[in-house]
Amino acid sequence: MRIKEKHKIVVFLFSVLILIISLFSYWTLKKEQIKIIVNDKVIITSSFKKNIKDLLDEKGIKYDNNDKITPNLNDELKDYMEINIVNVDIKEKKEYEKIPFEITINEDDNLSKGETKIDQEGKDGKKEMIYELIYEDGKLVDKNLVSEKVVKSPTNKVIKKGIKEEIMVASRGSNSRQMSVVATAYATGTITATGTKPKWGTIAVDPKVIPYGTKVYIPKFNMTFTAEDCGGAIKGNKIDIFMGSETDAYSWGRRTIDIYILN
Repeated sequence: MRIKEKHKIVVFLFSVLILIISLFSYWTLKKEQIKIIVNDKVIITSSFKKNIKDLLDEKGIKYDNNDKITPNLNDELKDYMEINIVNVDIKEKKEYEKIPFEITINEDDNLSKGETKIDQEGKDGKKEMIYELIYEDGKLVDKNLVSEKVVKSPTNKVIKKGIKEEIMVASRGSNSRQMSVVATAYATGTITATGTKPKWGTIAVDPKVIPYGTKVYIPKFNMTFTAEDCGGAIKGNKIDIFMGSETDAYSWGRRTIDIYILN
């Protein structure tokens, strides 16, 4: 055989070998029937890429770090592999909630018992809440409270409640008798000498001078009091006026005043 013919045979065999290697590499490296599910669409494809990330980049499929991709991006491609991509969007939303005002009731001895007066109108407050909303493929799947703060504090409604007991302006007629007395004040005690509960409108007296149950008009207060109590130091023309607090009693001290005995 001539050298030229031998050379042709060698070249042919080498070409066949290259073809076989190429075909083997093709079928080995190319991954077939890969299913990609994204945005409710199914894509069937094949690729020579090594892993999922490279395949998605090759196909121009957009994703970010929030998206859920299974299997993992770095997993190797395989024939008949199924890749699921869930688009995850995270949004922020502000909501507002009313803060109801409360009602405060303050006792007021300038108002008669049973009488009320609005001292301050109430106003609701407002609270701001920030939520994190998580959407998967456009559907809301989770809602988380991130922060909340009071943007407007409520204003409480204030009501005055009268506690002043019996108020009666005396008619100083022929049945009344004027008397000058030394008047002190007290604010302690749970029960009077006549068995009643001491209150604004109660006075302690010397029952030998002013009998229990006597109605006594005191011009200083423009009010009629009732003699219901007594005291060791209350002798003769002396009275002790029950006050609402020890501070009021201390401020009153000791005074000489005119009173009117009504009965």
